Amino acid sequence: MATTRPGQPARWRWSAVAVIALAIVGLSAGAASAHPLGNYTVNTSSVLRVQPDRVLVDVIVDMAEIPTTQTRPAIDAVGATNWREQECGRIAGQADLTVDGRARPLTPTAGTLSFPPGAGGLSLLRLVCRYAVETGDTPASVGYTLRAYTDRVGWRETVALGDRTTLVASDVPTRSSSGLLASYPSDPLSSPSDVTSATLRVQPGGPSVLDPLDGNQSSAVRPAGSSGLTGRFTALVGRRTLSFGMGLLAVMLAVGLGAVHAFAPGHGKTVMAARIAGNRASRRDLALMALAVTVTHTLGVLLLGVALSVSTNLAPERLYPWLGIASGTLMVSLGVTLLRSRLASRRVGHEHHDHAGGHDHAGGHDHAGGHDHDHGHTHTHGGRRHTHALPEGSPKLRGLLAMGFAGGLVPTPTAVVVLLGAVALGRAWFGVVLVFAYGVGMAVALVSIGILLDRAHRPLLRRASAAAPRLTGVAARWTPVATAGVIVVAGAIIVLRAGVQFGI
Repeated sequence: MATTRPGQPARWRWSAVAVIALAIVGLSAGAASAHPLGNYTVNTSSVLRVQPDRVLVDVIVDMAEIPTTQTRPAIDAVGATNWREQECGRIAGQADLTVDGRARPLTPTAGTLSFPPGAGGLSLLRLVCRYAVETGDTPASVGYTLRAYTDRVGWRETVALGDRTTLVASDVPTRSSSGLLASYPSDPLSSPSDVTSATLRVQPGGPSVLDPLDGNQSSAVRPAGSSGLTGRFTALVGRRTLSFGMGLLAVMLAVGLGAVHAFAPGHGKTVMAARIAGNRASRRDLALMALAVTVTHTLGVLLLGVALSVSTNLAPERLYPWLGIASGTLMVSLGVTLLRSRLASRRVGHEHHDHAGGHDHAGGHDHAGGHDHDHGHTHTHGGRRHTHALPEGSPKLRGLLAMGFAGGLVPTPTAVVVLLGAVALGRAWFGVVLVFAYGVGMAVALVSIGILLDRAHRPLLRRASAAAPRLTGVAARWTPVATAGVIVVAGAIIVLRAGVQFGI
């Protein structure tokens, strides 16, 4: 009969981990958002052209899917043309232009409003407002500041050109790095643009320049996630007609996307890994934690979708940092509680082993079924045999659910966009089905991750114990304490990252 060497199962499990990781990378390829800072951003670009007798100012506004959905009711109420004129007037009131040190108001001259297709059947919004300021002679200096939409998260840029004049000094570039919000850089998160002002010194004379908006006034970015798995999914959701087969495919893709999303940062994987490394997690614990993450995330998506559908003033980018702070704070609280419990368990265990009277122990043991755990602690001393129950060093059901709640508290914008897209197409029920399927995919992936980690780390522990039993024993005693500390640190990092979004 063929025999299996002890190392083979461990190698097979780590190979499985690698295969799953590669599959996730392949599935998520091409899923990056066309609006690199998120589906809830409002992006602006200002273009200044200094001519011999006037200054021309163009302001381009590019709204992603969620703010566009919130703005559409106001546009429909007054009409696209009226709304565009009102909005361009409002933007002019929030733009400051100085010519040779004197403030000059912007006079609207033209504008366009368009709604390019976005993700999940939703639209984007692209507004172009054109202004002119008569100067009579070539100005020596020009100053500009735009205050519109600065309360929203987004890409903000300012460019300036001399048109038959020469800019001898300028603190802004002459070319837009985003193609006037039509083609964002491939890695904008490394250095997102946040420039809303310009200071220029000008001299007469110079070459003329073409209108930078010629043929580009209605250009817009490619719909978010227009390639890869996300692109196929949102394309199916956005179809005007939906057959049973297409609907079933969309549900299957929702499950797949949910599984992919479970591998993104957060969602309780750090807590799962810490619990497993601390030898305190059963498969039931992992399943409960994954279920709590999924239910919380699904309810969060549904509630946020409803709130965005009925409110034009709710800015998701303001809500997400608060959710991040709440999630991280809860995780820190749970980690501190677990840390205190495990330190108390260490003290009790230390005092028990240090008391007078030599004795022998029998308690910890291995089961043939492939798992090892402790059933209390039985020993004899002074001629009497009795048992001590092991101190509780891990959270009860309430703690597990709370950890899952913390991991799923921040809903993914992609799922929100899909829900809003289905609502916009009159298929709210289908959006709810897709969000639920998304959550099922998350649950399956999280449980699989937990079980795989659990099964993979046990052979490694056995090998380490055989190679260095003393060192492994010390590590085994302190690992539960260390992993509780990991949960505290992970929660603190989440709080700090959310605080950065507030500018803290």
